[in-house]
Amino acid sequence: MQLMVITSSKSVPDETGVVTKMFESGLQYLHLRKPKFTTTRMIEYLNEIPAQYHNRIIIHSHHKLALKFKLKGVHYTSTHLSNKIKYRWIRFRLKFKFGSLIKTRNHTRVNAMFEKELYDFDYIMLGTMFNNLNNSFYSGFYEESIKDAVKTSNKKIVARGGTSPEIVTKCKEMNLYGIAFKSYIWNSPTPYNQYLNIINAFKQNQLPL
Repeated sequence: MQLMVITSSKSVPDETGVVTKMFESGLQYLHLRKPKFTTTRMIEYLNEIPAQYHNRIIIHSHHKLALKFKLKGVHYTSTHLSNKIKYRWIRFRLKFKFGSLIKTRNHTRVNAMFEKELYDFDYIMLGTMFNNLNNSFYSGFYEESIKDAVKTSNKKIVARGGTSPEIVTKCKEMNLYGIAFKSYIWNSPTPYNQYLNIINAFKQNQLPL
């Protein structure tokens, strides 16, 4: 099961320094989500991270930078995948230009996992799946339906939303492809320590990092 981190959409003190420490500790998947960043600011952010770790980053916007910086992959929102003419070039690149880069998207409903995708995605983030107050499933998410989706949809599913170390065992039991952590890390004044807590939960569940 893969450990993934999604960046905060807001600025965090010394964020690229914290991200670099996560990479040094073995993080293989960072989803770089900064919806308000200009292209220039995104370039600055990427330049603050050592180039040796760029191939672990999946970018959510300014997708052309994935090729410029030799990133791990690109993430597409429902807006990118809509039928609006303004996103036609984005969809063209998704199908033909990005080659071997990882390509991912979100779904908010379990039922969507059984629908045919117009494009090939390496994995799909599903959520918000958990209530971060008590680690229970949000309305519309049930363990059996998620297990069924994992087993029969032929898609790799990543838990997103409300995730914390406390749900790692549950996600392992559901045979999910991965878990994406965001608020648990970035809402803390010590985000790197939160990341270490996640690593410990993976180790306790005998999950490779």
